Amino acid sequence: MFNSTWREIARRVLPAGVRRIARLWLSHGTCPTWDGRTSSSGCQILYEEPGPELENGWRDWQMAERQREAFIPLLEQMRAGEAREDFVALAEAVRLTQAESPLIIEVGCGSGWNSEVLRWLLKRPFQYVGLDYSVAMTTLARQEYPKMPVVVGDAARLPFHDRSCDILLSGTVLMHVLGYQQAIRESRRVPKRWCIFHTIPVVVSRPTTYLRKYAYGIQVVEVVFNQNEFESLLANYGFAIRHVLKSIPHHYLEEVIREPVTAKTYLCEVD
Repeated sequence: MFNSTWREIARRVLPAGVRRIARLWLSHGTCPTWDGRTSSSGCQILYEEPGPELENGWRDWQMAERQREAFIPLLEQMRAGEAREDFVALAEAVRLTQAESPLIIEVGCGSGWNSEVLRWLLKRPFQYVGLDYSVAMTTLARQEYPKMPVVVGDAARLPFHDRSCDILLSGTVLMHVLGYQQAIRESRRVPKRWCIFHTIPVVVSRPTTYLRKYAYGIQVVEVVFNQNEFESLLANYGFAIRHVLKSIPHHYLEEVIREPVTAKTYLCEVD
């Protein structure tokens, strides 16, 4: 596989169509076999904005089932009193809003595990609605939590009225959305006051970067945000950052990005 220097040269001298063919040829047969443990592997920097096909991996039924299975032991650890750092950060972000019995809409709910995380760690009454653009994910969510309302929808075109919830939770989804700017804009429209951008991977030096990776053995896109660029986007779209919490680290990206990647959870107030 070409190193970053050769990729940069190719970007400058080769037509886009030739680069696309070369990428397909070079990546042929490189999909790693999922070992049942590592959720992310095979990360590669993309020097052009990726096509929409890389967003479709999360719609894969095999992906949905593998992700659900991966979270089973994490939820068991939480119930045993050893909650993972991102679970703790989410509950603390909701707690910091001081909202009483809030209606929480989670965008990118997957199989719905955050509803259980909040029920175990928040220890306050709340209402919850899950949304995911994957029918496979929402089907599993209904199976796991039959009483939980779940809908299919797009983060960039939310099927909710303006100011229809107390807290809009963007739950570990923005990093997988090509149209993340529109998703941020929509995240402001729906909540009355609060929005939580959960587990955002950020870097200090490198500009916002697209990567291709294999999640649970399925090819997807991932976005690593320049911290200043991301926080400026929040301000531009009408959010005031009130708290920033440490979330689960993204060490698997550091070898590719060549600098530390910090995952953060942003509690924002609609400005």
